[in-house]
Amino acid sequence: MPGLLLRDIAHLVTFDADDRELQDVDLRIAGGRVAEIGQLQPAPGEEVVNASGLLVLPGMINAHQHLYQVGLRCIAELERATLGTWLSGLGQLCMRWWRDGYFTPESVAALARAGMVESLLCGVTTIADQHYFFPGGVTAPYIEATIEAAREVGIRLHAGRGTMTMGHRDGGMAPDETCQTIDEVVRHSSELISEYHDPDPMARIRIHLAPCGPHVDHPELYTVFAELAAEHPGVGLHTHLYEQIDTEFCRQRYGRTPWEVIGEAGWHRDNTWLAHMVDAPVAEVADYAAAGVGLVHLIAPDLRMGFGLAPVREWLEAGCTVGFGTTGSASNDGCNQLGDLRLAALAHRLPSADPDRWLSVRELLAMATRGSARCLGRPALGVIEPGAAADLAAWDITSVDRVGVHDPVAGLLMTGLSDRVELVTVAGEVVVRDGRCVSADEETVAAGAHAALPPPA
Repeated sequence: MPGLLLRDIAHLVTFDADDRELQDVDLRIAGGRVAEIGQLQPAPGEEVVNASGLLVLPGMINAHQHLYQVGLRCIAELERATLGTWLSGLGQLCMRWWRDGYFTPESVAALARAGMVESLLCGVTTIADQHYFFPGGVTAPYIEATIEAAREVGIRLHAGRGTMTMGHRDGGMAPDETCQTIDEVVRHSSELISEYHDPDPMARIRIHLAPCGPHVDHPELYTVFAELAAEHPGVGLHTHLYEQIDTEFCRQRYGRTPWEVIGEAGWHRDNTWLAHMVDAPVAEVADYAAAGVGLVHLIAPDLRMGFGLAPVREWLEAGCTVGFGTTGSASNDGCNQLGDLRLAALAHRLPSADPDRWLSVRELLAMATRGSARCLGRPALGVIEPGAAADLAAWDITSVDRVGVHDPVAGLLMTGLSDRVELVTVAGEVVVRDGRCVSADEETVAAGAHAALPPPA
């Protein structure tokens, strides 16, 4: 692969250990990594990109996503549903699609491609997906199809083997027709690890083990998954936690908090990351930091579902690893992580009149890059420094909607008619150029996703 030189970058945000920001600087990419940063001259055969009007950041990492839900946006009946009603309605709709032949590996792949392209276009270069819906309890190759879609589109993917193993007949909250046995889940998870997981620091594909939550999964599964992950370097553990519905469930069923339930299963360890955490008790925050787990802030779904604001400032003050994500489009209605960061910047000003308690733009962008990378156990991602992965995202800061911006980093979140990037590289390969996805044809991907959906009722 030929090298790439970004010349005269207007503003480079590294999120390295010193949080350096550089102006009018050059950056060389070679062998899929950042090679040099400084005042550089083009090398023979190297492609040169004029970056004089660009703000360049590390590619963002979406630390929690459900790509199959791209086909489940803006369902009118669920627009103002509580979580219990939303889960029930979503499950019924997906089961109907499955019975009618629309929920297939091919349709899941088509929807995933659309979500991946949308993600690239807002500067996301890595997605941690969690596919937990297996209608009829059948292990169809939905995750395998999603992995192949990621390879086609050129985005990094942490593919999560999601699960629901505890249905109503077992006292859980999952529909029985969507549940699988622990033995079946572990068998398939082991196959995915053997076939697809790459422990290399520069891996394009990794597998993680991702029970949906303690309200729909047996504690025994959490234990078995912890043991399985320990056998395979780089295989992480991920779950929803403190999503309100599981808090009361764990108290009544186990006499424990959700954090205590997963702790007894061996999940209080690094390379575990937890999504939502909205009603997590502040008294536990020091324990999260001590255990080394990652916490993923999901502002858009937390507000859309009426959960409230997670105590992110308290997490940061305690020294927790904090990442950022969008969750699936069924409870976000989009994959626009940059837009969600803007929402977080504003929403977190509500609880306190003290500006020092508000989340700054740079704190939020650090969560979506370096923080999410640390959640996933990927220190070579989410930073720009020599030796790091050449996953970069660049935005035009010379357009009419950026006129008058004094701080281009703040301007990225707080101004602009569009969040669409100008340039994106993944492992040094250009996947978005001049604001258009070049690794996949946008119109073809959109048409394929539309065709995968059932006709309107």
